[in-house]
Order: sequence, then C-alpha cells, then structure tokens
Amino acid sequence: MNGRFGLACDNLISADVVTADGGFLRASADENPDLLWGLRGGGGNLGIVTSFEYRLHPVSKVLGGMVLHEMGEAREVLRFYDDFSRECPDELALVAGLLTAPDGNPVVAIVVCYSGDLKEGERVLAPLRNFGSPIADVVKPVKYTEVQTLFDAGFQPGMLNYWKSNFLRRALSDEAIETLAEYATKRPSPLTAIALQQMHGEASRVGPAETAFPHRYEQHDMVILSVWNDPADTDKNVNWTRGLWQAMQPFVERGVYVNNLGEEGQDRVKDAYGPNYDRLAELKSRYDPNNLFRLNQNIEPAAKTT
Repeated sequence: MNGRFGLACDNLISADVVTADGGFLRASADENPDLLWGLRGGGGNLGIVTSFEYRLHPVSKVLGGMVLHEMGEAREVLRFYDDFSRECPDELALVAGLLTAPDGNPVVAIVVCYSGDLKEGERVLAPLRNFGSPIADVVKPVKYTEVQTLFDAGFQPGMLNYWKSNFLRRALSDEAIETLAEYATKRPSPLTAIALQQMHGEASRVGPAETAFPHRYEQHDMVILSVWNDPADTDKNVNWTRGLWQAMQPFVERGVYVNNLGEEGQDRVKDAYGPNYDRLAELKSRYDPNNLFRLNQNIEPAAKTT
C-alpha cells in the first residue's frame, strides 16, 4: 500500500544500531539523523539493527484479490492495466502478473488491494472488474493479512530461483507490452511469473534525496521470477530470464530495487542507489571504514583523501 502510506523505509522513525567498531547508537531525527537517512533503504551496510521503531497505520478489511484473464489477452489487459493504474487513487495498490493459474492454465492477472472505504472501493474497481472477458474474479472484502498470502503457494521451499529486475516507468509502450506478452508464452517453467508492481502516490511524492532509496516516481517494479524444480532445467530457465531482461532494456530505467538484486556486480548496486550512492559511500567510510558489513549488496567506503 505504498500509494497511501509510502514505503516501509519512509515509515521508519528510529533504530538501535550496533556499529562495526562495537558501538551502540540510536538513529532518529534527533540522534544521528544521517545514520537514519542511510538506514532508510541502505540495506545492511551501516551496522546491525537490533530494533526498529515504525510509524504504523491501522488497516483491517480491504478489497483484495485478483481478476484473471486468458494469456491470449495479455496485450489488451496490460494496456488496460497501465492506463488504469495511472488514474487510480492512493488507496489502491495494483500488481499485474503473467503466470500460471492453480488449474495449470497460463493467465494474466491484475491483483488489487483497496484499503479505503469498501463501498468507494467497489466503485473504483468497477472498470477493472468489467473490462474484457475475465475467466475469474476473486476480489472480495478480506483481511489485509490474507492479501499478503495470495502467492505463498507459488514459492515453496526447496525450489530453484533466478530473478532479474528493473524499474519500468509508465506509460508502457506497445513494444514493451509486446515483449512481455511474447516471452510469457515461452516460459520454460509453469512456476515462473512476470510481475509489474505499481509504485505511486505517497511513495512517489517523497523527494529522491530524502531517503537512501532514490527512485521516486510513478512506476512499475518489473520482476522476472523464474522458479523451477529440476537442476537439469537450470540453463534454459536462466537463459530465458536473461533473454527477457535484456529484451526489456530499451524500455526500463537503470534503477533497480536493491532487494531484487542477485550477484550482479557493483554497477548494479550503484544503479540501486543512483544519485544517493556517493552519500552512502561517505556514511560507510564513517560507520564501517573497513567494510566489515560486506556480505550484502555492498556499498564500498568512500576513499579517504589526504
């Protein structure tokens, strides 16, 4: 629900941190505010956080679930999704997914979570639910925690995974939609999905320098989630994932959400932090000059000048 309440890092009020030298610091607006800034999106680079204090938002019942269409309608559904998501209110969170339904059929899904007044939510969601010829509509009033479990069955322990990601600004071009739809029909594993998670509203109105996470604009987080069982299928699944990611490069931003990165090199870490990387490197040189905390998407300490 980033549109209504912002990102988790935007709601971090304070943290207790053990630093590389064994010190214990509190990071807040009044104590070590630069450290708090770095913790808001900087990963585990600056210390070990032993407690977080968050600003919480009461949410109980929401309108949640998804509307499913046949994969053959992916182009039309993705065009509708992009247009609809640009006009939706902050209370509505959306994800488009190209995936396999529980019955084994390939589908395109629009997943929703409306956290405002439920009657108003029915009005807001009416165009989406009435669009095209959906094969299933399972949107209903549910607990917010139920929405969080919608895709648990698709990510079982013991599976093999390979993910690639980039931010994708709206509006989606016809070429980008065509590429996504074409690759979706060639997924080597039925467990694999392509997701476009909306970021908008409050999360996009934060200034890019206000937190370590800088990618503050109306966008989709494009995640290619390849999942398979048999190690013998690894090459074809990895190659398909890399092929789609490469084919989408003309349409995406260089930016990427740091939690979606694998072992992709230092340039991709810099892409995750964009214009904030240098400031984070300066903080790293202050709080962890010897790079003790390096088994992560690593921010290298800024070089000291003499």
